[in-house]
Amino acid sequence: MPVERIKGLFSAEEKPQEEIVATLNEMNFFEIARLLHELTVEEKIKVFHALDSDEKRQTLLYETDRDSRHEIQDSLDKEYLAFLLDEMPVDEAADLLKEYEEEVQEELLDKMGKKDADVIKNLITYGEETAGGLMTPLFYRVSPTQTATDILVQLKRESNHEMPPYFYVIKSNGELAGFFKLRDLLNVPAFAPATSFVREHTPTVLLDDTCDKIANLMDNEHLSAIPVVNEDNIMQGVVTFDDVIRAMQDIASVDIFTMVGTAKIDPFAKRTINKITTRAPWLFITFIGGMLSASILGFFESQISEFATILFFIPFVIGLAGNVGIQGATVIVRGMATGDVQDDNLRTVVRSEVLVGAANGVIFGLVCGVFIAMVARPLLNTTPVLGLVVGTGIMLAVIVASLVGSLAPTIFMKFGIDPAISAGPFVTVANDIMGIFIYLMTAKLILGFV
Repeated sequence: MPVERIKGLFSAEEKPQEEIVATLNEMNFFEIARLLHELTVEEKIKVFHALDSDEKRQTLLYETDRDSRHEIQDSLDKEYLAFLLDEMPVDEAADLLKEYEEEVQEELLDKMGKKDADVIKNLITYGEETAGGLMTPLFYRVSPTQTATDILVQLKRESNHEMPPYFYVIKSNGELAGFFKLRDLLNVPAFAPATSFVREHTPTVLLDDTCDKIANLMDNEHLSAIPVVNEDNIMQGVVTFDDVIRAMQDIASVDIFTMVGTAKIDPFAKRTINKITTRAPWLFITFIGGMLSASILGFFESQISEFATILFFIPFVIGLAGNVGIQGATVIVRGMATGDVQDDNLRTVVRSEVLVGAANGVIFGLVCGVFIAMVARPLLNTTPVLGLVVGTGIMLAVIVASLVGSLAPTIFMKFGIDPAISAGPFVTVANDIMGIFIYLMTAKLILGFV
């Protein structure tokens, strides 16, 4: 495989440049991008300069991981980096510029062509996960007075360009009048004006609309691109399905990595020391939770010493409660991401998840209580009261866990915190602490009356 060959070239004492260049030209950019994070900084820079065209270097910069991209960019002269950005599609150049501090952005923009620089300067003001941040200002513009023949002649004249999926009819003031497909264009009289065959319904998104909303609208309307307008319906650009897919993949990755308490961006590309520093804070939360759980056990030491068999079921109680809490949190977080959970139905969904969790708590509490009282009692050489303790403890712990798991994402969202955090270490630690406390408090109360 080319990847192994490149690594072999760099690991050899003599590294023939010609062979490196030839091997790189056999590979596609995704292979090269996957290779980069496995190399040293010096080797990444050599690979970048070994590419035989600026176009390939631009593509590599855009496709590779963030750490490798920054290491390569930091080695480049600002003039050359500005040149590469200037030759990129403006939306891709804006994506890369967003990763820089404002001072560096200004320096690079000053070295770029004024026309593209002004467009890019506008694009980088929008959030990465909004329509403004995802859109490209390049689209096929048609005048309302143009006829079908005029448009076809124009298309033929520009035949070296990629065929646009949609044509957008723009009024003289920049307002979007509608859109049509090539199929619509071919099925109308030759001298029909563009306004006569635009589609009646034109779905649009606003500049600040989120990626979730864009994806849902494109899916519902079966569109491969969607126009972006401002509040006055002035056309700003289009968002294409590939940009939405890339953004949704990034969002999903961030959510998953956040839920398990690891790095949000390029965790596979990070060095070992970086992985340690990004994961340690989340593990510290677990450490604090473990210390609190140990303190709770110490608080109930007298009950434990008199009735030690209750300890046997602590892992079972917190495990069941923890799973119920994670289920509720995951359902809510996923619903928020897909748009299925919104302000108008949030209470209904949360209520439903709490009821489901409570029902499971009652069911498993009764089953476990009866099983322990009737079947496990002879094996453990204990009284039937243990079944009552465990069954009631499970019931209460699971009910509380379902409440915490379902409410945590909502509370986090209200305070502007990523709800995905609530479906990971937070809910796990909170349910462990509360599960142990509820179970042992239940044991203390019941055993105190026996």
